[in-house]
Amino acid sequence: MLNEYPEKYHNLDLNINIKNVVEGSVASKLSGFFFINDMKFVFKALAFGRIGGHNVNIKISKTKYDQIKKLGYDPEIILQIVQRKIIEGEITIFDPREVNKKI
Repeated sequence: MLNEYPEKYHNLDLNINIKNVVEGSVASKLSGFFFINDMKFVFKALAFGRIGGHNVNIKISKTKYDQIKKLGYDPEIILQIVQRKIIEGEITIFDPREVNKKI
């Protein structure tokens, strides 16, 4: 997967975290986040064919898009990597019962 991108993307650790999933009959709405250099990037996505399905459309804000550029990365490549990780199931899904639990 990473061989098609410039080398600086090979060691980039993008842990994809899914906070919310709303399942539909054809597509699921996802919301989550990932980090680049301790900067949090929130996204919304539509996953067609369920999570791990064959297509995901990811959206981030214009501000976050510009922040990725300022970090020296191509935002389109970052979003492609995030998309592939979601499609391949390389994600963490938070259980809302656990997130809202008081410790």
